[in-house]
Amino acid sequence: MRIAMIMVAWGVAIAVTGPAIGATKPRKMERAPLLMAVTQCRTIADPAARLTCFDTSVAALDSAEKTQTVVVIDQQQVRETRRNLFGISLPDIGLFGSGDDLPQIETTLANASVDDAGRWSFILADGAHWVQTDDNIIARRPRANDKVIIKRAALGSFRLSVGGQPGVKAKRQN
Repeated sequence: MRIAMIMVAWGVAIAVTGPAIGATKPRKMERAPLLMAVTQCRTIADPAARLTCFDTSVAALDSAEKTQTVVVIDQQQVRETRRNLFGISLPDIGLFGSGDDLPQIETTLANASVDDAGRWSFILADGAHWVQTDDNIIARRPRANDKVIIKRAALGSFRLSVGGQPGVKAKRQN
């Protein structure tokens, strides 16, 4: 049982410090004190004292994770979060990697409407709301379940293509 706790501590440490947040980049923030407490247990020579240290620090880390004082996410969760945030301008705090390493997303259209100026509004399958920002014409009316590809473009802009048609400039609203 105690060995299982040590393995859990190692797994948490790897999940928190793994490549999901850019192992090749210098660390921008110091490690959380609860994680440091777990890793410092390895330096204790006496096996009984080391095990007591691990038990105590892992229990504190587990409690903090349950109350969301500390949040642990894995690489898959980082990728999904980055995908969900695609098109939203956020400060780079180093948690989800660089936005530039996700050059495009592919999804499906849930709904589309056009305003009086002829500009389209798109609701995607994940609930993201994008609006057209240029005056380009979409020849065929977009339909629900059409394939949507949104690519990064110059100067922080985005090109949205729906149903295989030429792309239009677009901006995310939510």
